[in-house]
Amino acid sequence: MRIRVLGSYGARLPGYHTSSLLIDGRMLLDAGTVTAALNLEEQAAIDDVLLTHAHLDHMVDLAFLVDNVLTLRTSPIRIWAPEQVLDSLRRHLFNDAVWPDFSRIPGSDAPALRFCPLPADKAVAIGNCLVEWRRTEHPVFTAGYLLRGRSGSILFSGDTAATEDIWHLGRECGDLAMAFVEVSFPDRLGDLARASGHLTPAGVAGELEKLARPEVPVMLFHVKPQFLGEVEQEIKALGDERLRLLEGGEVFDIADRARAAR
Repeated sequence: MRIRVLGSYGARLPGYHTSSLLIDGRMLLDAGTVTAALNLEEQAAIDDVLLTHAHLDHMVDLAFLVDNVLTLRTSPIRIWAPEQVLDSLRRHLFNDAVWPDFSRIPGSDAPALRFCPLPADKAVAIGNCLVEWRRTEHPVFTAGYLLRGRSGSILFSGDTAATEDIWHLGRECGDLAMAFVEVSFPDRLGDLARASGHLTPAGVAGELEKLARPEVPVMLFHVKPQFLGEVEQEIKALGDERLRLLEGGEVFDIADRARAAR
């Protein structure tokens, strides 16, 4: 599993791009930043998009991605998420009012995108991965994901405040190679973080105790850029060497990390 970080922040400013991972060149995990990071050929190669939830900073580039590659593909882009997330996309984005309904364009028998509901408590094969999800704590329906690859697995928290079930998936995964965990605000804004369904550095420390996998590297994403300096200092003060704050542009090879762990 090869992971390229296209965007890693919780808001947009010049040089700061919202959340999206490209996996094996063919699958997106969230779609906050795609078209500003990938050329047209790379965009056309994307077969699957796995969404945590329907907030703009995690799905907005779906609109431009499908429009860009409409005439370049012969098969639809598959959009995977729990049904509640897909329903939000249908009602609020691909609704022929805000944006064309590309699940019917250019024709209902050969659409540019296809909505694929993910069942609960069941692994589904998507691309080169087996995918499971659990709901996390956020104001809208949001999923965190475990992706199992041939050479190791990754855990992706999605947006969340204090939560439980996603950490159980991580604890029980024997070949967990990396965890991606959100952190959005500095500790002084803890009330705002909780109200908006997010974590601070202190909150991350508490959630990682639930994960109970001290050997697993943790990649932190979703910082609001205006608080980046504060969050960096608070993460450093935790003294946890497995924590790394993503900047965007990083590439991780899970096979290499799995070999190193052995």
